[in-house]
Amino acid sequence: MAPDKKTYRAVSTALETVKNMDMVAGGDSILISVSGGPDSVFLTHLLLMIKPQFRLKLYGFSLDHCTRGGRSAKDAEFVKRMYRDLGIELITRKVDAVKWCRERKMSFQEGARKLRAGMLRELARENDIDRIALGHNLDDNIETFLMRIIRGSGARGLAGIRPVSGNIIRPLINTSRQDIEDYLKANDIGYCIDSSNLEDKYTRNRVRNKLIPFIGKNFQGDAGTSIKRVIDILAQEDEYLSETASGAIKKDAFIQKSPGREKVIYIRLPLTAAGRYHRALKRRVALTALELLYGNLEDISYSNIEYILGLMRPGRGENRRLDLPGPIIVLRIAENLHMVHTGFVQDLDPGIRQHIMRIQGIGQAGQASAGQTILIGGRTVLEDFGFCINSKILDEPGDYSKLDDSKAVIDYDKVSGPIRVRRWSEGDRFQPLGMQGEKKLQDLFMDCRVPVNLRKEIPVFCDSEKIIWVGNMRLDHRVSITPSSREFLLLELFEK
Repeated sequence: MAPDKKTYRAVSTALETVKNMDMVAGGDSILISVSGGPDSVFLTHLLLMIKPQFRLKLYGFSLDHCTRGGRSAKDAEFVKRMYRDLGIELITRKVDAVKWCRERKMSFQEGARKLRAGMLRELARENDIDRIALGHNLDDNIETFLMRIIRGSGARGLAGIRPVSGNIIRPLINTSRQDIEDYLKANDIGYCIDSSNLEDKYTRNRVRNKLIPFIGKNFQGDAGTSIKRVIDILAQEDEYLSETASGAIKKDAFIQKSPGREKVIYIRLPLTAAGRYHRALKRRVALTALELLYGNLEDISYSNIEYILGLMRPGRGENRRLDLPGPIIVLRIAENLHMVHTGFVQDLDPGIRQHIMRIQGIGQAGQASAGQTILIGGRTVLEDFGFCINSKILDEPGDYSKLDDSKAVIDYDKVSGPIRVRRWSEGDRFQPLGMQGEKKLQDLFMDCRVPVNLRKEIPVFCDSEKIIWVGNMRLDHRVSITPSSREFLLLELFEK
């Protein structure tokens, strides 16, 4: 029986998306990410349809995650047979994804996504492939929108999954899951079902299996169509704000790239210029600048951006620093905001290089001063101790008098340079909270009856000038909060 018009809607919608978004050009090579599920199977057949028209060169990529009790291997075998029958070259990989995620302290869903994405980018680069095609559909976009509302995303996140992002294309982004399955059924095209999609332990699955059906059952109208309309509007506004932010950076900021490469390693933004921006534009400028340095924004949090906005405020003192995940630091020096890729400090102009190296605590020989730098606004594993530390910037004062010894609240304006943690040394002195004079750490340990063999296990936190906290024991009086304190740094130690 010939498929009815409804089953062809999947094809017409996807082809319209490809055309309107200029997703492919004549002679393109495309790497298809294929799992064997309905979306990637339909995507494969769609690209085969337009292969002659655009003279496409198609490749597939299949990754066996070694999960679901061997079921992922069966799915990989299904993909091999399908691609052999269709005459498409298939690149396969096999990785224990659970182990890979555990080693990197990632959730399985987050880690598996990063693992696959990294392999796709690497394969496309190694084989000189023009584009990577992913099978995200309209339902995925709606689920992502609802998930990001729950997580508190801004306009950029609520604009949804981008149809085109660099060399990545998503031809099915406006095609519903139901239309895809209808087409495959009508044309007797087989596919695999991932049983893990039915488990409600993942946020996306709970949104898909519980929230969306609840909305459909309890609210009138087509909620999916309404949400898609909102996503489209936000995507247009996001595009405008992104273009405005890029223009502001181009006009007001100094950007340096690494010698002989196109990689951005340093951005300097005058705060006099930033002071003229609307707060919404300030936020987007910060995001855009970080994206230039990182290449993406995967590891940037809301608190990171809030802190950068705080650095832009008038009256904030010099030498304030934010350590971001990976190699990026953000510094306020006088009336400029500096964003630096620390892996390329030696390539910076000599004047700014010396200033930044001093703020970083790097000596003339280029060696880091003693101790490990902790991440401000995040979690740091203390490599020489059995602890981790969380740090968080607080804008509002509170009652900190009842904190236990594993926590410390510091007047962050009294901290000079980065905060490092190290073991204690003979002769170390600090000014215990509530005292006017200094005290040797050795005397503190004796007073608190800390055994000699355990003293090296106590983390000592320092800035560039002084000890500020003896972890799990005493705060230094010089960084204690007062009624005039404006910014507070909460440090919290906990065992690994």
